[in-house]
Amino acid sequence: MVARFGNGRARWIVLTPSADDEGWRREIARAGAAAGLKTQVERAFSEDAGAGYDDPRRLFITEDAAIALAARPSSVVAIMPEPETAPDAVAEAHNTYAPHSVWHASILLARAAQLAEEHAVITAKDLARRPTMLRLFGDMEIIPPASIAEASRQPAVAAAFAIYRNGDLADASAIPWSEKLFVYDERASRDWPEWGVMDTTGRPRMLVWGPYVALPPGVWRAVMRFGVDEAGARRQYRIDWGTRTACVSEYVTPGQSGTYEITLDWLFEEADAAEMRLILTEGSFMGTVMFQGMSVQRVPRTLISSDQAA
Repeated sequence: MVARFGNGRARWIVLTPSADDEGWRREIARAGAAAGLKTQVERAFSEDAGAGYDDPRRLFITEDAAIALAARPSSVVAIMPEPETAPDAVAEAHNTYAPHSVWHASILLARAAQLAEEHAVITAKDLARRPTMLRLFGDMEIIPPASIAEASRQPAVAAAFAIYRNGDLADASAIPWSEKLFVYDERASRDWPEWGVMDTTGRPRMLVWGPYVALPPGVWRAVMRFGVDEAGARRQYRIDWGTRTACVSEYVTPGQSGTYEITLDWLFEEADAAEMRLILTEGSFMGTVMFQGMSVQRVPRTLISSDQAA
């Protein structure tokens, strides 16, 4: 898909963070110059009338689709190379650290993926076909730089970010979110040798929450898995799924030891950080919970739960 232009305003390229940032920016600037455009990296939206957003001879590069859309661009193209390397690229560029770099990178990817409804989006899947040339805006061609990305040092993050490789969110398979991506109550997990194993002894409290990986708009189905021993099975738990400000909830008292799955749907009206919470709703004298991570999958909007629809 080639972006359209012609409303007398600047063009924009949304380049999501990756290990290959420098190569992409260099090639975009070269191609922009060849097309007679002045290229500029834009890290924040400017209210200044002289910012150049109404100049058709300008080409802006930004990592955030929200900045591009706020400028009412002539046209937008999003390029999303190697999304699993985005957290490390964010950490280096913004001096952040995990999990903040994961949260920051995922919202940038989610916003870029959202552009596919009205604009051109080039995904890692497209780039895996090794095109020798990419045509942008009809009059601008770029040569994709050779990737320098290495295998992710964070396999759990790479698996979670796989959703952004294809760009075809409507047909996306279930994406695993490892228990290693989540945050745990220190009192519940500090004495246990394994990820996700928690002692429920104590007052009612939140046991697990996170991972704040952003998802694009749509109905997203979460399947959360956890196990309990006999003592833990007698306690009541609440599972929340949604965003940090709104969610759907389900209360469960397992009754017997074993492994359980809870499925919940939530409509994300806009790209937002997703949150799952596993909450112990009553005091406990003993018991163990084993959180085993979860998966997320986009489903048709018609399948949204009646609770949220209300």
